[in-house]
Amino acid sequence: MVSCQCRGLEIETKKWALEDLALYRKGKPTKTTPLLVNALIGQGVEALSLLDVGGGIGIVQLELLRAGAVSATSVEASTTYIQVAREQAAQSARERQITYIHGDFVSLAGTIPDADIVTLDRVICCYDDVKSLVSLSASKARRLYGVVYPRSAWWVRVPLFLENLGYRLRRSPFRAFVHSSELVNQLIQAAGLRPVYDKHTLAWQVVVYQR
Repeated sequence: MVSCQCRGLEIETKKWALEDLALYRKGKPTKTTPLLVNALIGQGVEALSLLDVGGGIGIVQLELLRAGAVSATSVEASTTYIQVAREQAAQSARERQITYIHGDFVSLAGTIPDADIVTLDRVICCYDDVKSLVSLSASKARRLYGVVYPRSAWWVRVPLFLENLGYRLRRSPFRAFVHSSELVNQLIQAAGLRPVYDKHTLAWQVVVYQR
């Protein structure tokens, strides 16, 4: 069964994918994505495999492959994102290094192999069951685990409340979430990972953990 959240992503990402692609091609991806990519590269990604949960248009995959990673698996709930990611990978001559899996990561986790690096770039805020998402994805990381998710502060919660109101008025089943930063960190460390990089912007936090 496809969850309401995943159905909502199919609707909303038709617009988001084109916006993300336009920014990336202009060399102006969302600010936090380069922070995540550079932090991972700083830890060393050569000859490592990547599992990108909620891989979007594939920016993290392409950048880490360029930096020396050998393979990437993208698990993505949006068919639009996968289509755009495939096209971008083909243009970059990286399509043979990337495997695409369509579906809900939490439902598919038991069939997805571990990887040296696991990333969730602005994915935690798109999923209601944070405990399952974070615990299952963190358990897949053999070496590095990188996440970008909202800070649990009032100035983040208020805009997201208004954003969710807009989804409700448009009758979209998608909702955005601000999960407790303390809980997310506890779940990741419970999987045997420790933080080695932590950077905050006004609304987001970029954290890389190492096993």
